[in-house]
Amino acid sequence: MLAYLEQLVKIESPSTDKNQVNLVIDTLERDYQELGLNTRRIHQDEFGSHLVAETPRTDGPTVLLVGHADTVFPMGTLSTDMPFHRKGDTLYGPGVMDMKGGLTTMLFGVKALLESQKSIRGNIRVVVNSDEEPGSPTSRPLWPELAGDADWAFVFEWEPEQGALLANRKGVGVFHLDFNGISAHAGAEPEKGASAILAMVDKIQKLNALNNFDIGTTLNVGVVSGGELPYVIADKAKASIDIRVCNNSEQQRIQRSLEEICSNDNLPGTNCTLTGEFHRPPLEPIEATKELMAQVEEVGHSLGQDISWISAGAVSDANNISAAGVPTIDGMGPYGGRAHSPDEFMSIPSLFYKTTLIAGILKRLVG
Repeated sequence: MLAYLEQLVKIESPSTDKNQVNLVIDTLERDYQELGLNTRRIHQDEFGSHLVAETPRTDGPTVLLVGHADTVFPMGTLSTDMPFHRKGDTLYGPGVMDMKGGLTTMLFGVKALLESQKSIRGNIRVVVNSDEEPGSPTSRPLWPELAGDADWAFVFEWEPEQGALLANRKGVGVFHLDFNGISAHAGAEPEKGASAILAMVDKIQKLNALNNFDIGTTLNVGVVSGGELPYVIADKAKASIDIRVCNNSEQQRIQRSLEEICSNDNLPGTNCTLTGEFHRPPLEPIEATKELMAQVEEVGHSLGQDISWISAGAVSDANNISAAGVPTIDGMGPYGGRAHSPDEFMSIPSLFYKTTLIAGILKRLVG
């Protein structure tokens, strides 16, 4: 497993490099075929191909296993800032945790089940997409089709705390505000102008008041721009906002408030145009998820580990799969930390434990 993980990490696969991502897909497709799974690719123009691998079809239930082949690190990171290396029980390298470790866990979990059982009574469908890091722009619309008939889903993002899995993730949206005003000479006739920058500042203050840290609602104005010259009243300004919400009712509240704030032009001569969307809804447990959580806890207990449940502010494909009505559990990859940084790491013991856990879960559900 460690040798396989090293092989995957050393295939650098930034989302923007289609050919490199496809090298990871090539490797995974070959190895799932060797396990007897039928594979197909969903080709993309801008990104790498999405991989679908399935066991021969039966009339039994279906388990969906999900990972992604792309990383955030640019080509050359492996040979400069982040060489693959080991210190004790910890591995370091670009994508070692997010999510080459999860891909290894998923493959070897399926391998363990199929090599220990002459047959299975259900179906395993593996989906590895190529564009998760930039928000799954081409794979996101496919989830209703790929997950629609699944009885359960497991996503192999990393485990953020040892012994903890995820049944809750915040939803996220990115919105853009474009402001128009009236330009004028700032010294000669400022009264004839209307500043788009002042309009933007007014809206930003109102948006900031929507934050509710107690329940986990956050609005971050991360990018602003406006004007061209200090002696000209600005007739253009822009702001981009990241919004995170913990549940669907809060998402609806924020959406309504956002539209109301942007539609009211409080500064004469200015207006605001709102674009963007919540591209990943909150991951919230449904009743069937709670039943699945109980089964996962039982398997974990049989392996000598108590499983806890936590929420996360970061998002994943689990958000959209759950929105398709499938009971979904995330965090099935190994434990690690410092994602998307030069210090990204992964725990070796957790790699083995999580592989055993998913093999045990698969045995219970379709074995």
